[in-house]
Amino acid sequence: MDKTSVHNARKMFHLAGFIVCMTLLYNGILPVFKDKSTEAVSKEYRDFERGTFDVILLGSSVMMNDVYPLQLYDEYGISAYNLGSGNQRLPMTYYLVEETLKEQDPKLVVIDVLTCWDNNAMCSDGITHFVTDAMRFPEKAELIFDIIPREKQMDFFFEMGTYHTRWESLSQKDFEKAPAGRLGTYGAKVWYGGKPIETLGEITTQKEELPEIPEKYLRETIELCQENNTEVLLTLMPINYSGTADRIRWQGYWNKIQDIADEYDINYLNFMYRYDEVGIDITCDLDDMDGGLHLNAHGAEKLTAYLGRYITENYELEDVREDPSYDFMREDLETFQGYKTELALKSTTSLSDYLDLLTNYRSDRYTIFVSVKDIQGYALTQDVIEKMINLGYEGGVCCSTSSITVLSV
Repeated sequence: MDKTSVHNARKMFHLAGFIVCMTLLYNGILPVFKDKSTEAVSKEYRDFERGTFDVILLGSSVMMNDVYPLQLYDEYGISAYNLGSGNQRLPMTYYLVEETLKEQDPKLVVIDVLTCWDNNAMCSDGITHFVTDAMRFPEKAELIFDIIPREKQMDFFFEMGTYHTRWESLSQKDFEKAPAGRLGTYGAKVWYGGKPIETLGEITTQKEELPEIPEKYLRETIELCQENNTEVLLTLMPINYSGTADRIRWQGYWNKIQDIADEYDINYLNFMYRYDEVGIDITCDLDDMDGGLHLNAHGAEKLTAYLGRYITENYELEDVREDPSYDFMREDLETFQGYKTELALKSTTSLSDYLDLLTNYRSDRYTIFVSVKDIQGYALTQDVIEKMINLGYEGGVCCSTSSITVLSV
């Protein structure tokens, strides 16, 4: 090899090394800069091997908030993952389904159709990033070329152009793999709180033709699944269907979905007509934001139990609780249940209710201090005292106006 050839080879080697280093640096830095919104598609999905999940759940925030995969495992032995995200539109759902058919090969795909009213292929840039940032190529590229305007496409291929300005606001949370509100939940979002709703208003049975874009992508998604021998279940999650004037109008679209389901011979759970079956209590099971758009944890547990029973009765799925290779889900379930209890504890203002939660919660992560500010402890009712004793209370540090108690739970 002459000197020129050697020189050119060295240049190519250095160039290749530079490209590799820059790629590693980019891939290492970008996850830190990305927005850690709890509304995005959960990236923990990537941690699991192909074929792990028999059921994939997709849709907007109603799916993300309302269905707990690990409860499906606990009560029915269903292996499921929730790919719901805030304001996920049906065109985005199509490409997530295309990707998951290749990566997981699920037996059942559950798609919520709440957003079938929207005739836009994409929502805002930020909401679209909720989905694209979690995707891989080539499906990510297909989505970008299909639904994102040409002048914005580069920001979705190279996300650093979108997120580089966040360097001034970075915090410890940005170095975590997933936002705390979604960590270990298999894609679900758990929260407590709620606001009573007096009435759900009138429910109509009238039907209205769907806008062109959502109908197109819904049909293509169903056909794609059927071509891959994957069954499809459509849902409309429980919400306050008359909470806004728009929702009253959208009921016609949601009812029309039944005709599409019948055409493809698939099931459709329209919960507008199943509230009583699920047992949703409108005084305490709905959120206190967006006019009752989501279920809180109490409502989501009821909905998940109903959905799990329906899936078990209508689809042939393996009970993975009997499969030793799924023992990791039993461990993840324990972590998930502890996480839910911690959230419930944080949202509880009643001492009696707090002690009830502690009765079923055991963790070596905490020593629990209970401080009661009251003259001579009059606020400590006999019921509360008995619950404290059952938790291990043997005495406390008392003053004239307060009591400090240490519990080992």
